[in-house]
Amino acid sequence: MLEIHKKIFELFNQTGFEIKADKIDFRFSEKVESQLQDLEIEYEKIREEILSVEKENLPLKIYNDFTSYLKLSEVNDNLNVLILNHAGLPYSLISETTYINFEENAENYFFKNTISFFTFIDFLKTQEIDTEEAFHFVDYLNDVSRKIVFTSLTDKGRLIIKYHNEINHFNENFNITKSLENFMNCFAEQNNHLPKFLKSSIIEYASRYEVNNRIYKVFEELNDITNSAKINFEIYLNNLSIDQIRKEYDEYKSKYFKEVSEILNNLTQKIIGFPILIATTLFAIEKVKESPLFLILLIIVILITNVYLVLLLKINFNDLSYIDTISNQDFKTLKENNFFTKHPTELEIFTKIKSRIISRIKHLAIITESYFWILGITNIAIIGLILLYLKLNYTQIFMISIVLLFTLAMSRNYILNDIENKSVS
Repeated sequence: MLEIHKKIFELFNQTGFEIKADKIDFRFSEKVESQLQDLEIEYEKIREEILSVEKENLPLKIYNDFTSYLKLSEVNDNLNVLILNHAGLPYSLISETTYINFEENAENYFFKNTISFFTFIDFLKTQEIDTEEAFHFVDYLNDVSRKIVFTSLTDKGRLIIKYHNEINHFNENFNITKSLENFMNCFAEQNNHLPKFLKSSIIEYASRYEVNNRIYKVFEELNDITNSAKINFEIYLNNLSIDQIRKEYDEYKSKYFKEVSEILNNLTQKIIGFPILIATTLFAIEKVKESPLFLILLIIVILITNVYLVLLLKINFNDLSYIDTISNQDFKTLKENNFFTKHPTELEIFTKIKSRIISRIKHLAIITESYFWILGITNIAIIGLILLYLKLNYTQIFMISIVLLFTLAMSRNYILNDIENKSVS
């Protein structure tokens, strides 16, 4: 059949022609007449001027350009087509296979999209059923005026979509056929309520466009329309409101952000007061450096401060661990909802919120531990300075500082290991 397409295309290139409603008139030449005979195509010779061929005698449908083919009245079930397209390359359709310049091109969806549009209109006609049932997908369809009416189930309004004999030249690189299949599957018996949501989705999308252009836009956006309907259907099945979830989760986010912020504010106040604390301590040492008793009392106060520091670290890490655990549990409960299992992309906004909470907890944990080490090491250094005033030698001061630093590190590890064990349990 492809060879016949090639030969017929060559035939049209041999001489002038005129494509009429029922026939094609070729300018007479012996070569064209010979080619018609070779192709076994019946023709009528009119004097020595015209070779007239009835279209029904041709082994395929021939169109001069895309415009003459892109009509509902032409597409129908015609699966053997040649579009001459003299402005570009010839297009052929042979048994559902597309050829461009007589070479197969599986990535071109010109014919598939065009036939799918015809199927789409034909399918909508079947949905205008005159029954006493409360729900009709298409409320009214007039094939003479080519008008489709959808009545809203909620707004008590109606939407008119006009279709025409002309078919739009859809994007040849995008396969809309799959979207149509997805759309038509919504009417399967097991999806008994889904068409109601599909109808609302069509009304929502189509109302965005001008009435004469709506049918093409609806067809092009069938995939989005169908997916939107399915999501709303799942919300209905799961008794779920996305807006309500977002509101509740936003409140949840604010609650945890507030708790984390309170910990951060407490730490910030301590960090701001840190230089003042050190300056005050050094000033006190300078004043009492001649009194061993006061120096020993200062060491005791600083050691008590370190104990307080360890307790502060434990409290802060316990709070952060608790917030982290509870926020993860809340998110896990949300994620396991059947709606989000079927539509994981709808979970993205909540995933971003959770990521922000986790990020803030991690940063605050780093700040807390940094403060612990800076204040702890500073206190050990101050104790070393006091010991120097108490006339201890450098070796003794070094050994005592190592012991204090080791004790500080052990306290830190004990606290964090204890918190990790609680989190696991």
